[in-house]
Amino acid sequence: MLRTTTIRITLILLVIAWGCKDPYVSPYKSPPTGYLVVEGYISGNAVTQFTLSRTISLPGDSTIPTIDGAGVQVEGSDNSTYPLTGIGNGVYSSVDTLNLNPQLQYRLRITTNTDQYLSDLVSYKATPPIDSLSWKQDVTGQVTIYVTTHNAADTAGYYRWDFTQIYEHHAGEESTLYYDVDTVPKRILPRTPDMFTYRCWTTSNSTAILIANSTKLSSDVIYEQPVKIIAPDDIQLSVLYTTLVRQYSITRDAYAFLNLMQQNTESLGSIFDAQPSQITGNIHSLTNTAEKVIGYVSAGTVQQSRLWISRYQVRNAYSDACQMKDSLVGNDSATLYNDFYLGPYAPLYAGSCPNCWFMNFKDCQDCREQGGVLQEPAIWPN
Repeated sequence: MLRTTTIRITLILLVIAWGCKDPYVSPYKSPPTGYLVVEGYISGNAVTQFTLSRTISLPGDSTIPTIDGAGVQVEGSDNSTYPLTGIGNGVYSSVDTLNLNPQLQYRLRITTNTDQYLSDLVSYKATPPIDSLSWKQDVTGQVTIYVTTHNAADTAGYYRWDFTQIYEHHAGEESTLYYDVDTVPKRILPRTPDMFTYRCWTTSNSTAILIANSTKLSSDVIYEQPVKIIAPDDIQLSVLYTTLVRQYSITRDAYAFLNLMQQNTESLGSIFDAQPSQITGNIHSLTNTAEKVIGYVSAGTVQQSRLWISRYQVRNAYSDACQMKDSLVGNDSATLYNDFYLGPYAPLYAGSCPNCWFMNFKDCQDCREQGGVLQEPAIWPN
């Protein structure tokens, strides 16, 4: 998605060109509220969803300001309208799949408290199915996920991909006990099932711009296009990993926009790289024609495919062992208070001696410390 990539660039262009030691000073000055960023896709076979946010200056607060309370609707060239509902965090979504006509063109209209924006009408593009998702692990242990597709119509194709990934990960050790600070005296008790913090799941969306085209090929085939790289010994492959890859067929103009965005955000840093360029999408302000808007609206169908990878399929999978060995602690109230209430430790399991327990660091027993949540996803296998 463009969302994190555009972080964003105050119109891409507060980048420092280190090459000749002279800083690049952008001639483009964003308004105090930042430029409007529009991300999404008008879909004819899935829920249509757009995210509205604002750019921030670099350096600056990394929190992306989203826009809620706007009026957002899809419009057809036959004057049909499809309102989108705000669901929070700047996201606007259709309730169901929109009943779109592939023979028509579509655009997006956005109305805020003070401004109105409108995209150009775009043609409806049918997307060919994903032929396969595959992955390979190289000699360094790095895993790369690839997508392969082709269009039977054999016309030059332009493609974009994004994905949503989920991975299960575990704490270093599973604690069956906890230190109850609400009892008098404070004491160690068994954990109930709702208190276990050993298994977690983390969900995230792609942030890089993933595009390719077949214009220089004799047929419209994209073979093993990399869409995701996982570093060796990464926690993502510590238990079970899945990714849902979505494929979009886009126009040449949309591809050109994304390609320029990619160059401005991912290919800068040396004297041999291209210098920042002004990005012009197909969304315009009707209130202030001089205002810049970042985003490109496309319309059509979406194809998707899911891939699973288990730790048992990869070499040298991530190790989630605690850094410190378990330590034995006795039933001394002052020691327990200092270690478990004031200190960084928590009880693990009972020792063989009466009234003694093994302990380790709290963050080694709680998978949420790695950024996950305890709620198991509905799609997760038993």
